[in-house]
Amino acid sequence: MTPDSPPVPLEHPDGPLTGYRVLDFADEKGQLCSRLFAELGADVIKVEPPREGDATRTNGPFFRGEEGPNTSLYWWAMNAGKKSVTLQLKLESGRELLRKLIEKSDIVIETNVPGEAAALGLDYASVSAANPSAILVSITNFGQTGPYAKWAASDIVASAMGGHMHLNGDDEHGPVRTTAPQAFPEVSSQAAVGAMIALYARGVNGGIGQHVDVSMQEAMANAMDHAQQTWDIRHVNTFGPGVNRQGSGIRAGRYLFECSDGWLTALQAGGLIGPNANTVIDWLNETGEAGDLAQDAWRTKLSALQPVAPDDRKVVEDTLTAYTRKRKKEDLVAEAQRRQLGWAPVFSPSEIVDSKQLAARDYWVRVAHEDIGESFIYPGAPFKLDTTPWRQRGRAPSIGEHNEEVYCGMLGLEPAELKRLKLKMVI
Repeated sequence: MTPDSPPVPLEHPDGPLTGYRVLDFADEKGQLCSRLFAELGADVIKVEPPREGDATRTNGPFFRGEEGPNTSLYWWAMNAGKKSVTLQLKLESGRELLRKLIEKSDIVIETNVPGEAAALGLDYASVSAANPSAILVSITNFGQTGPYAKWAASDIVASAMGGHMHLNGDDEHGPVRTTAPQAFPEVSSQAAVGAMIALYARGVNGGIGQHVDVSMQEAMANAMDHAQQTWDIRHVNTFGPGVNRQGSGIRAGRYLFECSDGWLTALQAGGLIGPNANTVIDWLNETGEAGDLAQDAWRTKLSALQPVAPDDRKVVEDTLTAYTRKRKKEDLVAEAQRRQLGWAPVFSPSEIVDSKQLAARDYWVRVAHEDIGESFIYPGAPFKLDTTPWRQRGRAPSIGEHNEEVYCGMLGLEPAELKRLKLKMVI
């Protein structure tokens, strides 16, 4: 870093959480949670083991394919805008420093297996003893109690045992997992909500903190819409429908259609079944591609708001598929929207980056990585606040980058003491 380099993290003087401090001891289950707090103005300190740093620094892929503690794209994404200090919690001198950090913090986030946090000073009894107003957020695989409390789990396990996987896939392949992790960000987001409620509650219960117990399995179960209620009340077990629509356990027509450059999504065969049937038939018929659907009998049948026989539905879907396969998805969607039809392109990650809509809303944020002389785009605000704004706070920190700032500047240690603690591998 040079004298002209931007500070890490960037200042955020007017966020809704400006003035609050968060200690982050989390793995993949909680790093998004604390990053959101940082982007809302909180002073977030990522606490890592000395020397090797946090284990997620080894999560690939890596910048330029070069594996290292500061090149993980996962680390960049989940820990941008935080500070980093190193601390060995297995040593009593490390736990003493931990208590001093907790004294000056509002929220502590940990993801240890239930029963293992106490030895590190991260159980609620230890945290509240150091600071009665502190809020402890424990994010675990299955919660603090229950027969699975100590089971090992990853994102795919939570997707399977939270029910999400069963809602995806098809009869031929069985349940499938969404490619990008869903359980980790879901539990992080729900943990953030729980922490904010606990922070608000501190103002009405005498300033006392509390323990927020968050289960990754429960977070995924909470995100299943009404699938559980459909079973409980109707005894219909919702399942993965493949390219077809599935509503309350009942398989309907397909909603994904292949295009010359990808896929689009369109319910009710793009509107060919239902009150918009004639609109779509007329569109296809402009180029002579509506086939038999242009006949009066088909027009009446498709717009009658009555169930369509499976054989008839296949004719309709095959007709639309033949039409869409010859054309580009965004051209098709633009014309469909002009005709008041709710079609949408299925965007790939690269297409999301190039989205005109996101560009028009200034969604993407360019972040400087002055340590490697590069800059990259990062996702922007998950919500826009006009008075207390969200802000991206810069790149992710290197291992222990803020040791001196935190231990000397915040806790008041002398530089000589900091050096001694480093030699003893406490920090």
